[in-house]
Amino acid sequence: MALTLSVSLSACEDKTAVSTEPTDIESVEETVETTEATEEAAVTEEESTPEPEPEITAEEKLQSAIGEMPYYGDTANCKMTAEQATAYAQLIADGLAGDFSFRGGYDEGMVSDIISWNKPFYIYEYDNAVEVDRKNVILADFSGDGNPYLYLYSSNNSKDSYEIYGWLDNTAKLAFDIEANAREGYYLYEDENDQGKMKLTYEGAWGMAEEFITYSFANGATEEIYTRMEELKEDNSWHVTENGIETEVYTEDEYYAMREEREQEKTHNHTLPYTCFYDMTPCTLEEMVNYLNAYASAMSDGQSVPVEIKKVDIVKHDGTGITTKGEVPQEKVNSLEILRQYINGELLIASGNADSSMYIADGENFYFSLGDINNDDIQELLLCYRHGEEGPVQIHFPPSYECLMNVWGFDSTNNTYMVSQGSVCIDEVIYTYDGTSFSIVSSLEGEWDSSEDGSPYIVTENGTTREINKEEFWTIENDWSNRHTRISAKSADIHLDIENIENTFQVKIDVQSSGEWLVTGAE
Repeated sequence: MALTLSVSLSACEDKTAVSTEPTDIESVEETVETTEATEEAAVTEEESTPEPEPEITAEEKLQSAIGEMPYYGDTANCKMTAEQATAYAQLIADGLAGDFSFRGGYDEGMVSDIISWNKPFYIYEYDNAVEVDRKNVILADFSGDGNPYLYLYSSNNSKDSYEIYGWLDNTAKLAFDIEANAREGYYLYEDENDQGKMKLTYEGAWGMAEEFITYSFANGATEEIYTRMEELKEDNSWHVTENGIETEVYTEDEYYAMREEREQEKTHNHTLPYTCFYDMTPCTLEEMVNYLNAYASAMSDGQSVPVEIKKVDIVKHDGTGITTKGEVPQEKVNSLEILRQYINGELLIASGNADSSMYIADGENFYFSLGDINNDDIQELLLCYRHGEEGPVQIHFPPSYECLMNVWGFDSTNNTYMVSQGSVCIDEVIYTYDGTSFSIVSSLEGEWDSSEDGSPYIVTENGTTREINKEEFWTIENDWSNRHTRISAKSADIHLDIENIENTFQVKIDVQSSGEWLVTGAE
């Protein structure tokens, strides 16, 4: 107790000593507040500092990239390189942009109206049109060797319309394609008897014979591996040949019993540790480009250059049958529309008399050209139905493309056009053109062999119409002809057909079944 008391007193003495000194209360309070604020800030900073996230390894990035894309096969066995992924991505991007040079284009006799893989187009066979697209895509290890193929198919006709691209010689190449209805008998299937590898089989029949050809996928391509022929011989027996060697002979009853049994075989039974081909869910083309970019980046440690998707500029020009892809000047579109209408018979060239209902649409003698008739640095569109070197010429004037038919000549001094509208009778008119419309300046009417008692000759000038005699008529007609430089039928010297139109205007034209045109810029 004595010791405790002694310590207590000592403490009291110390406190007394401190308290006797002058104290700055405000300074003490500020010191306390500063200390508390510093401690609070330190705690807040400690609480707000996030835990450092664990670094994602290249292998994890790779598995994440391939795990997100629709991939048929064992992803752990995927041997796709960064170069291959980028090539597939570029192929899809080109398909979206409507550049199909990677596959050598499409057969124009079979494929029509194709603007982009993302847009509907048509497959033709025997005048039947099937609307398809290439909107669905998966990456598929059809061969089971880790080298995946790019499988694109139609969103509305997946069974009959698809394209398969493989990686061959370090290039993305078309391995096989099916144009809907055009190659009936081909089908893809997962072969459960061959470790789930995909096979492609053709079944065809003609007469009393059936042929089965099976293809496998390997090294980025397809190859024929098995051929089976079932053929009825003259003795009514069916002979089965496999890869050129006869293996079985059936009586007619045995053969049809075998076929029935074959058709009733059990359905496909998928036992592999990855999603069955028939249950695959595709992604969009844009999504696949992103997946492949991510994969290439992970494979190259960020060194690959991402493929960009270019927007397809599709313009439907109202009031015309022209749809353009890319940059096509409106003036060129207007000229093409005029020619499209003539080719399709929507416009017909006059046979000689502008007031006559007789028109000619004979493609063999139909010609066109571009020429600056009036020296205004603007090319007018000329058309002519030529009889040898002669024929009526008509001119379409930009920008309105108003038409002046049966033009005989042009007077550069007065900027007038002389038009011959008569055949049996003489009916000549002088027009001016102000860039948007035509105005009549003068007209001359009369018959070729008019007598003194026949129909009168009439001239209209400056709004005044008067009868004239035969001599004055021919004087006026000669004067007009001398003042107007002859526009020859040979001025239109290009035969009117699609190939010449494409060459003249430097475009590519896809002729649609509706008579409309899809116009793209020259390659």
